[in-house]
Amino acid sequence: MTFAMTRTARTYYLVYSLYSLSWSFIGPMYALFLLSRGLDLFEMSVVPAIYWIVSFLFEVPTGAFADLAGRKTSFLLSCVIRMIAFGLYAYADTFAAFAVAEFIDALGSTLASGALDAWAVDGMRGEGDARPMERFFARAQMLSRTAIIAGGLAGGYLAQRDMTLPWLAAAGAFAVTGLVAIVYMREVRPRAGDPRVRPSLLHTVRDGLLAVRRAPVLLLLCGLTLAVTFATMPAQMYWQPRMTALTGEGAWLMGWIWALLNLATIAGSAVISPLLGRFGRETVLGAVVLWRGVMLAGAALATGFMPALTGILLMEMGFGVSEPLLQAWMNEHIAPEQRATVLSVRAMCFTLGGGTGLVCIGLVARGLGIPRRGCCRRRCSR
Repeated sequence: MTFAMTRTARTYYLVYSLYSLSWSFIGPMYALFLLSRGLDLFEMSVVPAIYWIVSFLFEVPTGAFADLAGRKTSFLLSCVIRMIAFGLYAYADTFAAFAVAEFIDALGSTLASGALDAWAVDGMRGEGDARPMERFFARAQMLSRTAIIAGGLAGGYLAQRDMTLPWLAAAGAFAVTGLVAIVYMREVRPRAGDPRVRPSLLHTVRDGLLAVRRAPVLLLLCGLTLAVTFATMPAQMYWQPRMTALTGEGAWLMGWIWALLNLATIAGSAVISPLLGRFGRETVLGAVVLWRGVMLAGAALATGFMPALTGILLMEMGFGVSEPLLQAWMNEHIAPEQRATVLSVRAMCFTLGGGTGLVCIGLVARGLGIPRRGCCRRRCSR
């Protein structure tokens, strides 16, 4: 079937891929960077937990801001704020400095989390594209993951040279993303007399939360997001020191593992259409959640490098299937004027699950988990 892309779809693919590329420079070395700056495993878990918890607090207010002030405006602010945060992170060397940088980055991230998807869906609907959105989000996932692979590989080799370089590269990439968005993102704002511009920020937040509460399917999808993220976010944080402990290698190898993880996600997104052609959406989503749990358990129990890596890769393949399904399903049940706000409710559940999962696993890791080895500092920083 031919997929005729609208102008909004093309712009979304470009901007979303650049935005993903921007943060991906630090993906393969983030945990190793924190360890190299003297943090222990518990502190290494608390620092990103600050990001997730702050995101939880700001997700819905910033989504409401996007609905009121404009999705493009919100996204541009995200690029600027995250550029500043990554620049600060490059030179942070204390727990307090990391906490400040995480707070700033979390605020910037929430400004984009619901705004960009809402901008794309409403723009495409305005251009007459009424098709289901699963394939659109699956294609976006595949394109962005390709950019993430490139950024991660580059970040791994940059980190092998100097741990600050991936952060500076990411800050520059956010600046480029913002400039591209200024040029190519088009948004038709409501007229001054349109009632959509009348509600206050507080009322918009309240209406968005009520919209989720009144729709059982939205409540279910948000609850599922929270539970799955609680279970899987610790694995996203700890795979780097785990692989370093199993192999004795530094950030360069983490860059290649990062590439494999994202290729697994692309493979998952690529099979969405065949799966939906044979099974219902509910069946696919339930099977994928079970699949990810089994693969995570396998990776946790593995004692060798290849079995552990295989488990993590297969778990990530499941994410490539589930995320586009959840995105499309959410968007089908949201009114256009509330889209960014309601999408931010799901993002809030994502961040709450991730933050609490990291704090819990950090407490476990401090006493029972991966030993903090000096090789992280020696091999990964100069």
